Amino acid sequence: MSKSLVLMRDVICVYHPSFNSSRDLQKFGLEMPERFNIERLIEETLAALGPYRYIDEAGYDFTDYSDSKTTTINANTRVGTIGSVETKIGALRITAYNPFKEAADFFYVSKRDMKYVKSPCYGVNDHKERILFSYSTRGDSYGMFEDYRVKNFRELALAS
Repeated sequence: MSKSLVLMRDVICVYHPSFNSSRDLQKFGLEMPERFNIERLIEETLAALGPYRYIDEAGYDFTDYSDSKTTTINANTRVGTIGSVETKIGALRITAYNPFKEAADFFYVSKRDMKYVKSPCYGVNDHKERILFSYSTRGDSYGMFEDYRVKNFRELALAS
């Protein structure tokens, strides 16, 4: 199962106002999720549920200065990577596709905690910063990043 299909099925078709009100759009989205800009639809869906608007500015996506990021847990290394966080000025709302569960997990990192979770990149990208976190199938845990996991997409959208 793909990241696009899982996010379409479990998030967008459930919470996005255009999708959850149209069976035809849901059917098309589930048949061909790769035709859609899933990351943009996740941003729109967060804004539809949360107390902020989607604006897509440099360093943030929403009027509360938070930013949406999506990632996939690497099936070989079990590591999730959030790149280019050096320019983010607020909290991060992270949607992570986990291929071991064929489901998404959600994380909210406050602006205050960003300094604890981001790390420098190396080589030609030494001017950039990223977040790395590991997944353990034993106990369905993300190690130190577990503190930032929220129960569901709605909780992610409403976190502050």
